[in-house]
Amino acid sequence: MVETGQPLSALRRAMQRLPQRLVNVRVRERRELAALPGVQRVIDRVNHDLGDRGRVLVRYSGTEPLVRVMVEGEQVAQVERYCEEIAAALRESVG
Repeated sequence: MVETGQPLSALRRAMQRLPQRLVNVRVRERRELAALPGVQRVIDRVNHDLGDRGRVLVRYSGTEPLVRVMVEGEQVAQVERYCEEIAAALRESVG
């Protein structure tokens, strides 16, 4: 707002809302996500496939034995498939 001098109501029109999916994966143990090669491979592939048209966020819950997987992208079916692929890799590694 400071840079453009426009009100927030005008700036929000430039934002595009994308479909988003969040999945919680229960875990037995908290291991560094970067140290899980199978999981990291899936996350890297999804990030590559989405490019600048989506995003991936994978993090441990601060209060529960869960990993939260969020995928955002242009197509609902694609977002759901990617989210489930990452969740499946997590279940196999730490679930």
